Amino acid sequence: MKKTLIVSLAALALMLAGCGNQTEKQAQASSDKVSTSHKKQAQTKKASSTSSSSSVSSQSSSEASSSQAQSSATSSSAPDYSGQVRISATQNLQRLGQFNYLLKYNLGKEIVLPNNPGYNDESKKLNVWYEGDGNNYSIHYSQAASGQDFNANSLRDVTDYAVFTKKTYGSASEAQAEINYQTAAMTQGLPKVNLGYGIIGTIDSGAGQKYLHWNEGRWSLGVHAVAVNDEDPVPTARKVVELLERYYLPTPDKYGSGSFSVASSSGQQAPTLKWQVGNSVYSLEAKDLTVLVRMASTVK
Repeated sequence: MKKTLIVSLAALALMLAGCGNQTEKQAQASSDKVSTSHKKQAQTKKASSTSSSSSVSSQSSSEASSSQAQSSATSSSAPDYSGQVRISATQNLQRLGQFNYLLKYNLGKEIVLPNNPGYNDESKKLNVWYEGDGNNYSIHYSQAASGQDFNANSLRDVTDYAVFTKKTYGSASEAQAEINYQTAAMTQGLPKVNLGYGIIGTIDSGAGQKYLHWNEGRWSLGVHAVAVNDEDPVPTARKVVELLERYYLPTPDKYGSGSFSVASSSGQQAPTLKWQVGNSVYSLEAKDLTVLVRMASTVK
């Protein structure tokens, strides 16, 4: 009986030992399974991250290429206004606005230009052509029964009613030297004439000519008359003074000059205004005195 009990206890001990080993194996297997699962998840996450990074890089490269292509297309499609361009406006003031846009496109947005055609007759359509570059240019204004395209070749054979120019010199002093400026002191002792609005001019006569001169601000202004033709410079000078009460001329840095002639004189230079700004001299010439002053007053 005692022997049988001992054998039973030994068998039970062996059984418990076997169960412990099996439980340890199961736990190890479970641990190995979890470790493997985590490793697979990590590998999957890494692969996903690599794929996403590759996708973003590819997308960025694609967007950059698209941007470069778009920029290149924009650059290559920029309009060239150096030749003829159709003007859509029919009113002269609007036509001038479109002409000025094209002039600034070709010569530089910083250039100054007249912003009024100087006349109101809409039956005479404003036309414009130009030559030169941003430092030295000449802009020609003409009138016709019909409006022409900007810079049309046919306009070079048409008589201009006004011409606006810019000429650049090596220094401001060189530019100033191009202005025919006279001070009041240079005309002292000459006969005086009242031109109205408190302006007093002087008349210099000789060799069959008459020169009437006066100063307004930084401007030196003069009218030429041919005495042998019985021309009188006073009425023209008074008309200029009256116009300058209504319209303000551009402000020169130092000097500006106006040269006018009595209208009845044949072969005389057209009324002209010249003024110095920095190294440049601007000049506006027009056949009609009123048109000249009106255009000049809008130069900016």
